[in-house]
Amino acid sequence: MNTCNLFFTHPMRPFFTAAAAAAVFGAASFFLRADAVLFHRLVFLQLLPAAAYSGFLLTAVPDWTGYTGRLKNIGFALFAPLLFAALALPFWPQAAAFAVAACWWLLLAFCTYCVWRGRNTDNFAILLLLLLFALVQTAYASSGNPALLRSLIHLNIAAVMLVSFRVSVVLGAEALKSCRLKDPVFIPNFVYKNMAILFLLLYAAAELRLPAEAVGFGALAVGFVILAKLRELHHWELLRRHYIAFYYLIQLSAAAGYLWLGANTLLGKPQGAPLHLITLGAMLGAIMLVFLTAGLRHSGFVGLDYPKPARAAFACLFAAALCRAVLSAWHPLFLITVPAALVAAAFTLYLYCFIPIFRANAFTDDPE
Repeated sequence: MNTCNLFFTHPMRPFFTAAAAAAVFGAASFFLRADAVLFHRLVFLQLLPAAAYSGFLLTAVPDWTGYTGRLKNIGFALFAPLLFAALALPFWPQAAAFAVAACWWLLLAFCTYCVWRGRNTDNFAILLLLLLFALVQTAYASSGNPALLRSLIHLNIAAVMLVSFRVSVVLGAEALKSCRLKDPVFIPNFVYKNMAILFLLLYAAAELRLPAEAVGFGALAVGFVILAKLRELHHWELLRRHYIAFYYLIQLSAAAGYLWLGANTLLGKPQGAPLHLITLGAMLGAIMLVFLTAGLRHSGFVGLDYPKPARAAFACLFAAALCRAVLSAWHPLFLITVPAALVAAAFTLYLYCFIPIFRANAFTDDPE
């Protein structure tokens, strides 16, 4: 089988690659477009999540529900509106928004079919989040209300809490394989996960309707729950592994971001810095974590050892979050230029690292 065919052995690979390319394009827009402030939001909150979740769910949901049918047709059906959205976004953003909404509805329909066909009752939370993504994206396409873009941020973090819970089981089990404890098992706390998702959804709704005081306390509640969720990782056997450390930083970014967002809301201060800590450190960090973990485990790699360029990609993302959220108060260069360059570098490093892996290795089932 030639390298091109190996790359396309599963739709996960072109979707992950397209999502990373969209991230590079969105970051580069700051140096190419006069309307980059709005344009990059549309790329990072519409194109990137839809492509990333399509690739992940086309891999995970068939495995979770026992679906063994062909994925090529649904892959093309999802990729077509995203490709149209990418081409239309610079010239016709509303049409692009409707195309992304169509992708969410198609992904919801496919996942619902898999869950129904497999008589699986463990994935209703995924269907709920997909429904909310589709509804909010459709509402934004119809109205152009910028508040709905903020709602998409919180939906993305809710999805991060759900997906990372499953990913953390893999990461924790891998980290404990080489420790000296007798028969260790990592069991993440599903109560904190469910509370975080519930509070995030309530907060997203409150932000659209309730006064600032209620919204601020809602953000604090989200932050404290995610902060409590970190307790499950406070073990040296886990944190000594680089992938667990990255996962910890992702969760910590979300917790700190929402605590900061709640405080700024209550004090009437600007919210841009904490929102960028959430989006860059938590949302993009979690997407990168899924890209690396799923990319390795479904390319024949049994152990989790992120390549050095991938580790550098994480470092770039967290440096971008730090620059935009904290250092931008000290120098204007850290407001846009440096974070945009770092985000572009992070996803360029991912492409540099994983395109050769995808071309050299056929898609494989999860080793465990």
